[in-house]
Amino acid sequence: MVLKILKITDGKPGHITVSDGVIEGIRKNYAVETIQMNVRLRIKFFSYILKFIFNNNWFFKKIILHAWTMTFFYKYDYKPNQQIHLIVSTGGDTAFINIWLANMLDAKNIFCSSLRGIKPEHFSLIVSTLELHLKNSITLEGAPTKVGTNDISKDVIKFCKEKSIDKKQKYFVLLIGGDGAGYKYTKEDYGNLVKNFMKLVLKNGAKGLITTSRRTGKKNDIFLYEQFSRHDDHIAQSVYFSKTPEKVVAIYLELASVIFVTEESGSMITESLFCKKPVFTLYPRRIKEQKRYKLFLDDLRDKKRIVSFAMQDDLSAQNIQNFSFLYLEKTPIDDLAEKIRPFILKLKSK
Repeated sequence: MVLKILKITDGKPGHITVSDGVIEGIRKNYAVETIQMNVRLRIKFFSYILKFIFNNNWFFKKIILHAWTMTFFYKYDYKPNQQIHLIVSTGGDTAFINIWLANMLDAKNIFCSSLRGIKPEHFSLIVSTLELHLKNSITLEGAPTKVGTNDISKDVIKFCKEKSIDKKQKYFVLLIGGDGAGYKYTKEDYGNLVKNFMKLVLKNGAKGLITTSRRTGKKNDIFLYEQFSRHDDHIAQSVYFSKTPEKVVAIYLELASVIFVTEESGSMITESLFCKKPVFTLYPRRIKEQKRYKLFLDDLRDKKRIVSFAMQDDLSAQNIQNFSFLYLEKTPIDDLAEKIRPFILKLKSK
């Protein structure tokens, strides 16, 4: 039996890679066929209305009977009309259409984000990095993010040839995000980031591999470009997402000796951990702590997966070789592949 999986996506790269990782974990043991459905809430405020409806049994039973209801709340490019065995989605905006389609299509459903007050019984399985103490949840140390392609070695060779990059060189990778998860970055923060990262690169005789992300924003990209341009001799490659959104993270991580990542991005941190290399997270002056995210980071620090510095810290004063790390014994995707087997076996037996 080939499992037909509907992947619902909100288009955000960090969410897509997690759903892809869940499907990859299933694929390790079972044959799967994936269909993608791109969705978007028409208005963000609708999420509050939908939460009220879906958590109220009477309203939920009324709305779930009508095929047109989600069209009012969502825009989507495709609606499946064939048999679907399993629905997978990541990100709060996908939760309600995930639940609705699971009921309409009589399919099981997996959700890979914080519930944010949604009743857990709406999902067949919840994949989380936090211990939820629910019968229908799986806890992983990191998000099951799928990074790069299955031919990453070939991708690296091609990249190095095209960019004239020496694979034998020591590379310090810097993955730059932006405001999110309670983190607020200022021009001063980004200025400190450039100054202190490049001082460390120079001290260690390395070269930088740098990329910003969608979250960084055009204005900050321009500022960072101006700042890093002063250090061109010590930068092997830089990508500014608003100008040239190249997908270089997986290749950078393969080439890296050491990895630095801005701390607001759980997905970039998780991707970095897969490589079994030193990972340093960098945080700004202004942080409005989010309890769940703080627990995630504290757990990684306690397990010696990451070391954190403030952006204003003089990184060149640190001997980064002196920090000890305990790398992941297996990837979250491999861990998921083992833990999800009983759920899939039960699904296939029906």
